[in-house]
Amino acid sequence: MSKAINDSLTSLITSMGDPTRDKLASVVYSGAVLDDVQIANAYRTSWMAKRLVNIPAKDALRNWRIWQADPKQVNAIEQYEQKLCLHAKLLRLVTLARALGGAAMFIGTGDKDLSQPLNPNRIGKNGLKYLTVLPKSSLVAADLETNVLEPHYGKPAYYELISNGQMVKIHPSRLVVMTGEPHLDEWSISDNSRGWGDSIIQASYSTLKNSNATDDNVAGLIFEANINVVKIPDLMNKLGDTRQEQQLLKRLVLAAAQKGIHGDLLIDAEEEFTRHSASFGNLDNIMERFAILVGATQGIPASKFLGQSPSGLASTGEHELKNYYDDIKTMQTLEIQPAMQVLDECLIRSALGSKPDEISYLWSPLSQPTPLEIAETGEKLANMANNLASTGIYEGGELRDAMTNQLVNLDVLPNLGDVLQASDGELGDDFGLDDVVDK
Repeated sequence: MSKAINDSLTSLITSMGDPTRDKLASVVYSGAVLDDVQIANAYRTSWMAKRLVNIPAKDALRNWRIWQADPKQVNAIEQYEQKLCLHAKLLRLVTLARALGGAAMFIGTGDKDLSQPLNPNRIGKNGLKYLTVLPKSSLVAADLETNVLEPHYGKPAYYELISNGQMVKIHPSRLVVMTGEPHLDEWSISDNSRGWGDSIIQASYSTLKNSNATDDNVAGLIFEANINVVKIPDLMNKLGDTRQEQQLLKRLVLAAAQKGIHGDLLIDAEEEFTRHSASFGNLDNIMERFAILVGATQGIPASKFLGQSPSGLASTGEHELKNYYDDIKTMQTLEIQPAMQVLDECLIRSALGSKPDEISYLWSPLSQPTPLEIAETGEKLANMANNLASTGIYEGGELRDAMTNQLVNLDVLPNLGDVLQASDGELGDDFGLDDVVDK
């Protein structure tokens, strides 16, 4: 026989569980949302707010990406990325999106009618002209697309931009759109943030404000470290007489000047002087704990957020960093990479004239190997290459290209691709795997 289980304990004697007696029963989550001015002020004036935005953005893009293709193709694509300043502009885009809740990068192809979808298949050699980063404040997101058959269903049907005094309609496919924290339900948003997202500072604001207030209070306490107390007989009666007030003020000024010069204080026998000193014990731990909580709101470990060594016996911080790097990897693969899909199509075609099916890329590892680890990796790759070559399963040219990519991508021989490209004409097509390993 089943019995319903009630996990809410109620007592008529102690009033346990009585909502009228429970202080937490009145606590609710309000819908107070920071506006763009408050967000901008927090980013400009709070170093912790700035680091909340900047650290994950820089970590996601600092090691960039590794193209998987023929060395000549990789070189052409990377040169075109540098021509467009893609790396720096994408960092600016992600930073703006995290801070403001949204930003976009316009894909400039020279087309006149920007309201029509951008077709990457029509992009030829050097077809991608420029990239322009636009903050959320410069774009107006239109109503959401209601046709479920459209690829942009649930997203703005188009964006509007004021250019040369005219309103220009831009199709979403011509923009790399990034948001900070996506809304749970875009259809429920009624203000001007519809079609964008929330600033990452929004969810961290309460903790951020508490930490900044704690720092300010501790700093103010420094000026109150020593409080001098002078007990004067019949003080209250003297304050009612203007002449005695002036004498009392003159007395205190002279006493302060005399003490500042000689370090001694002469007072009347009936007066009493005491000094109260404030205690600063554990204040540094409290400030640090508040700051750590601010970083934790965005999953940033203290070693990254505060730039300090992990505390505690046998603590290396590796576990915290691994979790953080997993979050950054998620940002790369599930946010940045999908947003750049059309741009990458245009980029490859502009650099090569077409898009071979086998071209792809990987995000570089976030953790940096030591020189010893790089040397060990190179030795293992060389042994692997020799073992594969001895089996005869792969041809020398196939292994050569694969091993060259790995040696370059893992920084074992970072300039090997350029060296091989320069020497291919002299060495000929018979340059095999053994030569690569020997180099």
